[in-house]
Parts: sequence; structure tokens; C-alpha cells
Amino acid sequence: MTAWELDIFSFKTILMGKAIKDADFQMGVINEIGLFKELSTTDKQTLMTSMKEKEYKEKRAIICEGDEGNTFYIITAGEVKCTKAGSSAEVSRRLKKGDFFGELALLSSDKRQATVTATQDTTVLMIDRSAFERVLGTLSALKEMAAGQDRK
Repeated sequence: MTAWELDIFSFKTILMGKAIKDADFQMGVINEIGLFKELSTTDKQTLMTSMKEKEYKEKRAIICEGDEGNTFYIITAGEVKCTKAGSSAEVSRRLKKGDFFGELALLSSDKRQATVTATQDTTVLMIDRSAFERVLGTLSALKEMAAGQDRK
């Protein structure tokens, strides 16, 4: 059996390097989403710190039609499909890195309108409704702000 020893300084340096790399990656993803383009860097950083990363295996449902909708998702790797109960047809194009879903549930208190399933191993950033609204306000206000900027 082989054991390795690592001093605390080296260990913390490795962890900080990973944290910085992860933060840079997440900020890059957020910067690519049109919905967030008018946010300040500070607001984007605050949003980023409120997100959690989660991995889903291929064929695993991420959200199910009819469930409560309190989470917004951004795909950072992989691909998902959206389907409705009783139909094998997909209800939208396949979503990939940089795409998001779950926003309709944040606009209202409606149940989920479709089932979203990973078509390959998929990683998402998630933010729940309360954190989203605490950081950014309501999604409808954010969309109105973005739409106003598009008209200029």
C-alpha cells in the first residue's frame, strides 16, 4: 500500500485553483445566456454563488411533467429532451450546453409542463425560486428588462 502526504498549504492551493477554475467556467456559461446579458458583473457573481451543480445520468428524468416547478436549470454539459405524457414526440429541440429550462415555472405557480430527460450524462447548474428572486427579482421583471434593452 502506498500513502501520499500533502501539506496544508499545497492542499489549499489545489482547492483554490479548482474553485477559481469552476467559477470562471460558470461565469462563462452565465455570460452566454441572453436572459442575463444586462446584469451587472456583481449580480452575475451573486447569481453564480447561489447555484448548485448536479449531474444526471443518461435516461434519468431531471423534471417530470406535473411536478411543482421551483427550480431553474442551466445545462453546462450533456443534452436533454423534453416530452409530454402520452406522446413519444419531443416538444422542443434538444437542449445542450448553454441552454436553460424550468423558467416557465418561475413565471407562474403552474406545474411543470413537460418531462425533461437526460439523453446522455448531463450536468446542470440549478437555482431555486427563492434564491433566484432574492438575487435577481422575478423572472418576468428580468425578461422585461432584457426585452427593453433589445428594443434600443
